[in-house]
Amino acid sequence: MAVDSFFANTRKRKRPAKTTSTVQRKGPASKAQPKGRSAPKKAVDSDIEGDEDDDDHFNANLSAESDEESSEEEIEETAAEKRVRLAKAYLGSIEETLDDDITGFDAADLDRDLISERLKKDDFKLDDIENININTCRGHQRPVTAVALAENGSIIYSASKEGSIIKWDAKTFKKLHTFPGGRKGVKNFDGHTEDILCLALSFDGQYLASGGKDKVINIWSVKEDKHIVKFTQHRDAISGLAFRKGANQLYSASHDRTIKLWNIDERAYIETLFGHQDHITDIDTLGRERCVSTGGRDKTARVWKIAEESQLVYRGGIATKNPDGSNRPLYLEGSLDCIAQIDESMFITGGDSGVVSLWELNRKKPVFSVSAAHGLNTVASESEGDINTPYWITAVACLRYSDLFVSGSWDGYVRVWKLAADNKSFSQIAQIPVNGVVNSIQVKTTFPSKRTLLVVGVGQELKLGRWIRLKGGVKNCTKIIELESTSAKLRII
Repeated sequence: MAVDSFFANTRKRKRPAKTTSTVQRKGPASKAQPKGRSAPKKAVDSDIEGDEDDDDHFNANLSAESDEESSEEEIEETAAEKRVRLAKAYLGSIEETLDDDITGFDAADLDRDLISERLKKDDFKLDDIENININTCRGHQRPVTAVALAENGSIIYSASKEGSIIKWDAKTFKKLHTFPGGRKGVKNFDGHTEDILCLALSFDGQYLASGGKDKVINIWSVKEDKHIVKFTQHRDAISGLAFRKGANQLYSASHDRTIKLWNIDERAYIETLFGHQDHITDIDTLGRERCVSTGGRDKTARVWKIAEESQLVYRGGIATKNPDGSNRPLYLEGSLDCIAQIDESMFITGGDSGVVSLWELNRKKPVFSVSAAHGLNTVASESEGDINTPYWITAVACLRYSDLFVSGSWDGYVRVWKLAADNKSFSQIAQIPVNGVVNSIQVKTTFPSKRTLLVVGVGQELKLGRWIRLKGGVKNCTKIIELESTSAKLRII
């Protein structure tokens, strides 16, 4: 049977040596033991067509839960026996994980981790959205290209095409500090000398990471407002940055088609991931040692499993059908441009065809998609009359581990979407007026204040080019909207 392209390994791996030793269950007392990496698991989900006899494949559903109890049993077991063993390992790991996690964490952290295993449902007051209070922070001369919100909701960072970064107070909306940009070509400058394309804040609030067209990743101290270190290993523009939840491990994506991993505490490079065939346009991560990315015009989204040295490939290229019933493709997806994780098993993508898609980890195709999610842009042509094209999806963001996510374009609105109860579809529940190109979005429920803030980076131009330029009162700015919950407590499903 031919190997399905859904599965891709970054390295070839050898079969483990035959052994008759039994699998030792890991508890708190065994954490000091050296951690070995397991052989990749096989694909067994009915929605995934994989080669059951190829040990280069892994189990898409169980690999994250059962990698601690990897296969030390005899390799002669049948495929059916292995599925049973993996299922038992998964069930057994549930109570073990609870025991392991209790050690070394405070009660608040433990509560949040347990809640995160299931999607939260929360309702916001969005019935009078046209009159919602929108706060505006202006300080950049050129378009705002990236925003970052601290986990505790105290500060916001914004970055722009002029290479500068501004630190804002998230309560008073006043400017706290500015990291200025430098002239293009200036050497030994502690900052950026070209357009900044991405920002990321560490979960402990210590570090800010920034990257841009100058091929540089800069790390800044949040408390001291000073430059710490510069990474120059990428060979093209830095297009995405994401800190892993609960660790100062940074993922960087670049137009050089690679993803790199960094240990910021040690100021060290870890490794490089290969696979995308075009510019990587966006990246996201949550708590597990993995990340998700989009590859622009290679029309793929990928899930990178770092410990297993493997990746899952999800192919886009969705066609919007003509409503006249002819089944003739009307708009073709030529580029996947942005991505955001809902939880460890679901994510959202958007692209140049205006399609917003919901994906599950164990399915090759989108679970659900909405075409022309931000409507159609009409351009008058003397020779062809009015030409309708979809507004591109320029940014997406998820309220982590919840049923709420948002998307942006330049149609004049940030649109708010909600997952259905079965997590198999979604629908728009509100649209917030934002005039300009939405180049970056973040939405978070901050702790301990439990404010839900939506932060939007707005510009007159797209962050990667000048294909359009909006006028008519459009300002380069950062918008902050607080979403008010209708209930004091989150409902868990």
